[in-house]
Amino acid sequence: MALAPPSAQPASRQFGRFELHQMVGRSLASSTWLARDPRLQHEILLCVPRARPATATERDTWTQDALMAARLKHPRLVDVLEVGAHDGWPFVACERPKGAMTLAERLQSGPALAVLEVAHWMADVVEGLAYAHEAGVAHFDIGLHNVLVEPSGHAGLFGLSVGLAAAAPGAPTKAQWSRSQVRVAAERDVLMCGLLMHRLLAGHPALDDADMGSAAGRVGPEIVRLPWTTPSPVPDTLRAIVNRATDRQQRQRYLNARTLLSALQGWIKTNSQDAAGPLALLLDRLNSVGSLPARPGTDRSLQTALGGMDGLRVDDLVDVVARNPALAWELLRAVNNAVYRGRSADEGVGTLSRAIVLLGQQGLRRVGGTVRTWPGALQAQASLQENWQAIDALKVALRQASLAGHMARLLRPFNVSDEEAFMAACSQKLGWLLILYHFPDEAAQVTRLMQPGPPPEAGAAPTPGMTQDAATSAVLGINLDDLTGEVMRHWGLHDRLVQAARPLPRGALVRRPSGPDETLRTVASLANELADARQLPGPRGATALHQAATRYARALDVTAKECQQVLEQSDRLVDAGLPTASVSPA
Repeated sequence: MALAPPSAQPASRQFGRFELHQMVGRSLASSTWLARDPRLQHEILLCVPRARPATATERDTWTQDALMAARLKHPRLVDVLEVGAHDGWPFVACERPKGAMTLAERLQSGPALAVLEVAHWMADVVEGLAYAHEAGVAHFDIGLHNVLVEPSGHAGLFGLSVGLAAAAPGAPTKAQWSRSQVRVAAERDVLMCGLLMHRLLAGHPALDDADMGSAAGRVGPEIVRLPWTTPSPVPDTLRAIVNRATDRQQRQRYLNARTLLSALQGWIKTNSQDAAGPLALLLDRLNSVGSLPARPGTDRSLQTALGGMDGLRVDDLVDVVARNPALAWELLRAVNNAVYRGRSADEGVGTLSRAIVLLGQQGLRRVGGTVRTWPGALQAQASLQENWQAIDALKVALRQASLAGHMARLLRPFNVSDEEAFMAACSQKLGWLLILYHFPDEAAQVTRLMQPGPPPEAGAAPTPGMTQDAATSAVLGINLDDLTGEVMRHWGLHDRLVQAARPLPRGALVRRPSGPDETLRTVASLANELADARQLPGPRGATALHQAATRYARALDVTAKECQQVLEQSDRLVDAGLPTASVSPA
């Protein structure tokens, strides 16, 4: 017998021994009923497939899948009380704790959803889903009707393997699926989680399709993007996570539940009031393995300089330190902590020369000794190919930061300190450098998301990849500039330098700065755009350099020729005195 909607039936009806009270939600594959179990004397959730198994073999297969799912025990998976059948209709009875309600019920009866609340719920759902996937169980039918919100604020997933739509004749059962088919089912589950997030944050279903399974089949040919007009403002970092989860390109999406969970947990930890902000993601690592390793060869340059320090000027030591961004940040961190704070100006120390004078020879040796030699913590797993790629990526990025710093020193106008310009330009790369060093696997994901994809059709241009900010937000749930600022504040650096470490938006009009602080940020931004242009091959690099110089021409009174000359000069200075083998290829 078919299960009709409550509107077509009396308020209460029987399904075997269960007394059905209300259908709380359904999809094309399954339905969820609020029912009373006379044996337990309380309400339960009854999950029933929308299609009756056509044969005994199909019913047995469904039962095996449901029993396998029922054996899974996890805090984010709702307990299964019974797997059975009535009149040829299989069912799964699930626990319904007192005060709990499905997402479908919550949307009908509760107040408007808070963005952080949605993120917490989805992290719980994805955590349970990841556990199920790792046990070889897919859900197949994630939606509003099979997520339970508990009074504690946590969410739980139920209805695993319940869904059963009419299968094509001769199609393999779930038990007969190949490993690739199981993987595809898991990826589809993750896509449906993205569509569920979209539904909760947007206030209406993606593609105007209330069935997540149906909408999942349309993603690709059709584009799903979280709208800008949402009931509550959605932060850009969370928006990037949701949009990546439903990206039309399969290669750009989260291909397993763990990667989506990592992004959501990163965003939650960053935005929860009881968290330490973006810095919380890095504190343990910063304390245990340091901030960044020295550039290859720069530790020997410092030792050589310190050996003849009596005959060197402070400016000469600054030139040595400027080739090693890790040491530069460590010097400023050291002199801006509680020990030296009372000996400096109220605004803190922002220049390398002042830091060197305050520390003295012994202090400089001590601080230099705290910076790990190349490649630092990445050496532990350097035997793996992907780790060598991570080491190479960090090597190039450290050189890029130092190159940008040197250019900023040469480009800065008279009202800005050349050393502050150096630190501001380097610091605009700090967040990405920390991710490359401390989270190499996530950095590799970000890099892949930035790569252009195949053209949507023959003869069309390649599909552009994500920007670095969007990709980082999608992978880690954090904003690069916010991460940079929090780390610099943790080190005690002054807000003047912290604000200058936030680059100007690329592609936007650059206005003439109104004071030294704006000038510092502007010249640092130009230096980094020129450094990035240096990485592009041939004509693309020349075009990018000319475009950057044109954008900043009126703001900083520079020309493309001057920018090219500064780039060439800085390219020589950044590796001056370093062993040839340690220099990154241009």
